[in-house]
Amino acid sequence: MFTFKKLGSVAALGALGLLTACGNGGGGETTAGGTPSLIGDGTLKVGYVLPETGQLAFLGPPQIEAVKLAVKQINAEGGVLGKQIPAPVAADEAGDQAVAQQSADRVLASGVQAVIGAAASGMSLAIIDKITGAKVLQCSASNTAPTFTNYQDNGYYFRTAPSDVLQGPVLADTVVSDGHSNIAIVARADDYGRGLADATANSLREAGATVALKDTYDPNATNFNATVQKVVNAKPDAVVVIAFEEGKQIVKGLIEAGYGPGKVGMYGADGLRSEELPKLVDPNNPSVLAGMKGTAPASA
Repeated sequence: MFTFKKLGSVAALGALGLLTACGNGGGGETTAGGTPSLIGDGTLKVGYVLPETGQLAFLGPPQIEAVKLAVKQINAEGGVLGKQIPAPVAADEAGDQAVAQQSADRVLASGVQAVIGAAASGMSLAIIDKITGAKVLQCSASNTAPTFTNYQDNGYYFRTAPSDVLQGPVLADTVVSDGHSNIAIVARADDYGRGLADATANSLREAGATVALKDTYDPNATNFNATVQKVVNAKPDAVVVIAFEEGKQIVKGLIEAGYGPGKVGMYGADGLRSEELPKLVDPNNPSVLAGMKGTAPASA
């Protein structure tokens, strides 16, 4: 069973707050008094690029429903500048940069002033220049890569999840507090994986722990035996896996190699946070993940 510690007072996804924040500008002008003046007939039009397929498909439905709920609640209060917000323009990021870019083009072509998404940091990096370059607001509820903190977006990009510069120390503290001192970290070779791995490793070292291994892997690989073997060779007393859905194969391989949560400390992060993970790792014995822990940004 997973035990996820929360990052206090940080909103993972506030349905109303998300769209309200994104609804006050983008794709329009601002009057001298600071009130947004929307283009066209003055109707705020929003869209989203969120995962309906691909490795992060589990993140899509709740975020999509949150966007729809926000529109419903805002419209119930009179809309924006007295006009109702139409149904959001939908598009799938699909865990594929080319698809995400095509989706962003389609949403932008519909004339939106704000885009919700993408969910994955890598997908947002693939479309952020398109969206913010068009002077359209982009707001993500789950981008955590540190890359976005100082990204040159001309003020058009926002996120409601904290940078992994914050999650890394919390994850490291969780590991060290459990008494582990020799840790192996394996992470996706993308902005999310590298950023969180670096932040976690730095915090572990600052806490006096040894980072026996910090390795990245190709998330599109079909075999992760080499990654598992590197962990075995490092002989850690705890393993941190920073992954998306492909992490189930790494976790399964570690368990088979004698490095499961019953033998060493095993930890994950938000990309692995799924109620389905135990069944994906071992459908016949989901309890093999008993004792595994992790961190994820969430509201207190």
